[in-house]
Amino acid sequence: MKSIRRSVPFSITILTLMALIVVPLAWALLWLGWRSVGSLEQRNADQRVMALEAAVERFLTEGLRVVVSVGQTLADGPSFNATDNPLIDEERRRQLIAMLSRHEAVQAGFVGYDDGNFIYAGRLGSFSIAQRLEFDAPDGESIIVRIITDGRESWWFYAPDGSHGPAQSRLTDFDPRTRPWYIDAMKAQQAILTDPYRFAQTSDIGISAGIPLHNGHGVVGFDFTLSTLSQLLTSYKITGNSVIMIGTGQGSVEIQSEPCAPQSPDCLPGDSAVREKLRQSSRDAMATGDRIDRVTEIAGRSYRVISHRMRETLGQRFVIAVAVPITELAADSRTLLERAALAAGVAVLLAILAALVASLLVSRSIARIAAKTEQIRQLDFSDSASVSSRITEIVRLSDAVERMREGLEIFGRYVSKDLVHQIMRSPATSGVGGTRREVTVMFTDIEGFSRISETMEPELLTSRLSRYFEALGSAISANHGMIDKYIGDSIMAFWNAPEPDPDHVANACRGALQAAAAGRALSEKWRQLGRPGFRTRFGLHTGLAIVGNVGARERINYTLVGQVANQASRLEGMNKVYGTEILASGEVAQATAGLFVWRHIDRVVAVGTTEAHDIYQPLGEAAGLPGHRDFLATWEKAREAYVAGRFEEALAGFRAAAQQWPADTACGVFIRRCEAFLRDGTPAGWDGTWHMDRK
Repeated sequence: MKSIRRSVPFSITILTLMALIVVPLAWALLWLGWRSVGSLEQRNADQRVMALEAAVERFLTEGLRVVVSVGQTLADGPSFNATDNPLIDEERRRQLIAMLSRHEAVQAGFVGYDDGNFIYAGRLGSFSIAQRLEFDAPDGESIIVRIITDGRESWWFYAPDGSHGPAQSRLTDFDPRTRPWYIDAMKAQQAILTDPYRFAQTSDIGISAGIPLHNGHGVVGFDFTLSTLSQLLTSYKITGNSVIMIGTGQGSVEIQSEPCAPQSPDCLPGDSAVREKLRQSSRDAMATGDRIDRVTEIAGRSYRVISHRMRETLGQRFVIAVAVPITELAADSRTLLERAALAAGVAVLLAILAALVASLLVSRSIARIAAKTEQIRQLDFSDSASVSSRITEIVRLSDAVERMREGLEIFGRYVSKDLVHQIMRSPATSGVGGTRREVTVMFTDIEGFSRISETMEPELLTSRLSRYFEALGSAISANHGMIDKYIGDSIMAFWNAPEPDPDHVANACRGALQAAAAGRALSEKWRQLGRPGFRTRFGLHTGLAIVGNVGARERINYTLVGQVANQASRLEGMNKVYGTEILASGEVAQATAGLFVWRHIDRVVAVGTTEAHDIYQPLGEAAGLPGHRDFLATWEKAREAYVAGRFEEALAGFRAAAQQWPADTACGVFIRRCEAFLRDGTPAGWDGTWHMDRK
């Protein structure tokens, strides 16, 4: 007689477990308190950041724009537009010196002309000791005036009382027309700001402004120190260890708040890592224009990082970035939680003990089922033992898992496990249909395979093909490609499906080069054993296709449909014409121009088509082929003459290229074409496009 196994419904077990937890209300109150205090602290941080943004914008608007407006007035005035009147030169120097006295943030004022002349007035306090010695500067605060005319530099110093010392001069190669503030202002033809940088005369951080002259013959410029802005950032620090940074998100110099004193017991380590993270966040905010507000782990601690791109000021955008330690931001809420936890500690402890006892009753069976399903996921069906439990739902779950194991074990005898693994990694609908996406397709073919197959026993040919497909397939799979099908001796593979691959074009090119290398290595091994080798031709093209399940409901195949496959097949066949191993379309070469060395082979119209296509040959990855530069230069020069119809020049160029690379067969193809054109005349309407007459 079959024994009846008593069981308890899983729902009753859950209800019993929940009944033992007597303090849910305490936990809810703790959570609500934490959320309320945390929300207040978050809003406080947001308000501080908004106030900082407003203060920085006021600094830039009321500070920089005022000085730039004065500079605009100077640039539009008659005195700065003239260059050959000594009296006006004195007036320009006087106005620049007056700018320094009225605006403390201005480090220097200057004007550069399109003839290379330069007038400069700057604070001597920014000079280093070495520069003071170089210019023989007096002690104390003075203003240096520098004049550069016709390659000779003259300078003297103005004391605070208005007197000045004797002038000195020397030859110089300084040219204001090469400076960024001059180039950018002339290019924009409006007032511009440079990125923040450290001045050459001092370690202070600053920016330069450039204002083009009214007559277009020069630029008025100013250097601004941003030490005041740095102090402003420090005053707005939310907590003692928070960091504030302002920059353009592009340069290497930022305006930063002062770090906490290292000797302080509250100072947290890892300040440099926090600042580096802020630089990255600033770059992201500048690139996307979005406000970034996230919690991230830095130097083993959680920080709230906020980055926001400000409105444009004089053609320049700045990013404010703030990092606040969560431990400091949540200090008040943590204290509240600690006090509340003391009151609820006993009840929570009892609830944990009760939950532990109940979970032990359930977890053993569930862990056993979880281990069994993990084995099934790995397609291991060896565990056929059932899971025993007194909980009804667990018993039903165990029986369902066992039935699934038996069904999959039988199903695995009919379907390849590798295919099942791939489907499990990339779940997709099993119905017929697909999606439109950009893919890169590769076709391969063995040269002279029909002749080889006639001289080889079918069993040996099958064995050789299997090893050949394994060698090429490994290279394709290693570069994220999917083999769609084997067609006789050919392979059709594609990239960017079923799993998305943002680098599918580059991976396809790399896969083709590695597959070609693997095929050559295998053929060489066979030749050393006295057996014929395989020479493989490859075709690569990228474009839109429909990718998905194709076929009937009873039998489907995951593949692609589209013109991109036909074009890749045509490119593979064109290798016969040029004697090349790999040919790719212009779309493929353009997408990977910086990653691989490409040779532009030809512009052709394939048989049965009317559209012209550029075809390219990949010579290898860009980092590993420095020696092809001379050959490619000779080849491109010959192709330019060929396209232009200068066939005598093209013939000489292709012959020179053939001498540089004797093994190249494409040179021979173009040499024969040029000789035919010189003999028979230039085809009517010649534009460099070759019309194929065979596949």
